[in-house]
Amino acid sequence: MDTRSLRTAWDTFGSRDPMWAVLTEPDRRGGRWDPEEFFATGVRVVDDVMALADSLRLPARRETALDFGCGVGRLTQALARHFDRVTGVDIAPSMLAEARRHDPEGRCTFVHNEAADLSVFPDDSFDLVLSTIVLQHMPPELSLRYAEEFGRVLRPGGLAVFAVPTGPSDTLVGRLYRTVPRPLVHAYVRRRFGAVLQMHGLPMEVLLPRLTERGLVVLRVQPDDSPGPNWRGFRYAVTKPAAG
Repeated sequence: MDTRSLRTAWDTFGSRDPMWAVLTEPDRRGGRWDPEEFFATGVRVVDDVMALADSLRLPARRETALDFGCGVGRLTQALARHFDRVTGVDIAPSMLAEARRHDPEGRCTFVHNEAADLSVFPDDSFDLVLSTIVLQHMPPELSLRYAEEFGRVLRPGGLAVFAVPTGPSDTLVGRLYRTVPRPLVHAYVRRRFGAVLQMHGLPMEVLLPRLTERGLVVLRVQPDDSPGPNWRGFRYAVTKPAAG
C-alpha cells in the first residue's frame, strides 16, 4: 500500500496550518487556534479514555503508550500525565517538527513513519495504543492494516482505543459522500484547502472479524462523534489477553 499521497497531503497541512488540520473548527482556520486551548482539548480526550480504561481495569501496566497519528502532539502530551514513556508516531515531518516544538521539555518521543505498517516498533511494545480522528483520513485497506498492527504492538494485558467511522451518515453531505465520485470530492477539497483531506469509513463487519482472527478481544464499541455529523463514528476498545 502506497502512503506517499497521504504523506504529501499531511506534510502540506502541517506546514500551513497544523492545529487546524487536526481540529478543523471553521473559525480556527488560518492559525487561529490558541495553543493552550488546543492542547487542553487533548487533555479532555485522554481523561475520557483513561476513565474508560479504569472502567475496564486495563491496561495491566501504565508504563508505555503510543499515540498513532499524533500530529502536533495534542494527545501525546496529555498521555504523558498517565504513562512513564509516551511515543507519538506520524507520517508528516512538518507535524512532528511542530510536536517537538511544543514539547520543549522532551517529555515525549516522536517518530516518523511512512510505512503501511508499524514495523518500526517491535511486538508487545505498548501498554496503551490510542488513535482518534486519524484512521478516517486513509483508505480502508490501510486503516484496517494499521488496526491490526495496533494489536501486534500491544502488550498482553494492554488496551487499544481507536476511533473510525463505518461510513457516511444520512445528512445531505453524507449522502453526497456516497454518491459523488471520489476524484471530484478530492479535487474540490484540494482546491479549497490546498491538499486532500480524505474521509473514509471502515465497516464494522470488516473490522471486527480481522481483530478477533488475530486473537484480540473487542471489549467495547461506542458511538463516537469525532468525525462530525456527516459520518457514523464508533470508538473501539480492544485488548490482547495475557498468556495463561
